[in-house]
Amino acid sequence: MPITIEQLRYVALGTRDLEAAGRFAADELGLRAVQDSADEIAFRSDERQYSVVYARDDARRQAIGLEVRDEAALQSAADALQARGIALVREAALAARRNVRALGAFTTPGGLRVELVVRPQNQAWRFFPQRDAGITGLAAVALRSTDVAADEALWIEVFGMRVGDWVGDAAYLGFDAAHHRLSLHPSARAGVLAVEFGVEGINQVMQQFHRLRPVPEAIVHGPGRRPVSEQVFLTFSGPDEVLYAFVAEGRQVDPSAPPRPRQFGGGPESHCAWGSACRVPELDGRTAAPLAPSARPALRGVLRG
Repeated sequence: MPITIEQLRYVALGTRDLEAAGRFAADELGLRAVQDSADEIAFRSDERQYSVVYARDDARRQAIGLEVRDEAALQSAADALQARGIALVREAALAARRNVRALGAFTTPGGLRVELVVRPQNQAWRFFPQRDAGITGLAAVALRSTDVAADEALWIEVFGMRVGDWVGDAAYLGFDAAHHRLSLHPSARAGVLAVEFGVEGINQVMQQFHRLRPVPEAIVHGPGRRPVSEQVFLTFSGPDEVLYAFVAEGRQVDPSAPPRPRQFGGGPESHCAWGSACRVPELDGRTAAPLAPSARPALRGVLRG
């Protein structure tokens, strides 16, 4: 029985310059700092207590936080991962720092660190942004993977995620009414490619475009519309080579009867229906290194016909 993921909770990012990362989150994204120490700053974007954590650390140390229902689900995840030769490590000290009841961490075959958390806190008072960017919340995370096929199989078979669509070898994965919450992109290195925030509408996407347009090389993709999710998007540079995106609109699905996933070609036209220029290899069909030789999940072979 697959372990159910309740919610995408947060992204944790190491940074070479904690102060600069904090200024970017507040001034550019409009997030509100809620926990601040000499070595770590957490930012809020919605009802979650926080959705982004910056830590003074090696910039390659990154993780995503996913919520599971209870301790029994966490133990089931540990057992299922162990059967695949993957260790889930319980970390009490980190759980206290993340303000969750329990936490177990593991690394996917493609090199991404994942933190499974139990009962993360929400905030009772409504979110009030640092800047009125129109943020509605953490929407999705795009991930670099050195073995997309193995990571895709893990998320489908152990955690019950569904494939929304494929673009080339990139996989868009969902578990609720959104088209996707995670996307896996072939890359020579593992980690967070882009942190995506929902905004109120296309106006806020275009406002960010005009805000950043005078800044050389700030915009890396967009504005555009994704054929897979039908989201309007703008992707732009952030600290430590992590990208950020504002997204609006988008395709909703019935989780109990999701549509058949589609296979799109790997070229740039499959990543943007408007034809916007893209400077990110993982987002326009270029891959920095050959894909790992893992076999695709059997599901994919059936759906491709």
